[in-house]
Amino acid sequence: MGVPKLANILANDPLASEEEVFRRRFNQLLRRYEGQFIALYHGRVVGNSTNDEELAGRIFNKLGDVPFYIVKVEKETTVYDLSTPKIVR
Repeated sequence: MGVPKLANILANDPLASEEEVFRRRFNQLLRRYEGQFIALYHGRVVGNSTNDEELAGRIFNKLGDVPFYIVKVEKETTVYDLSTPKIVR
């Protein structure tokens, strides 16, 4: 079995598709939305905010329970190092 083609991955994973749109349009998005979170749905910016949780709630109310992609538009990507939750028994 070979490596899946990008077109197949994007067709089967709506978030991967939105991430690809973000990468392709990054410079344009950076000029308009730098420092803000944006929500992408079907390749379009459907909302923006400086607060990701507020944006997620607003877009969920607008679109319903569908997959949409939220990302912060910034020159240097912020990487969060989260520890694994500990299970207490």
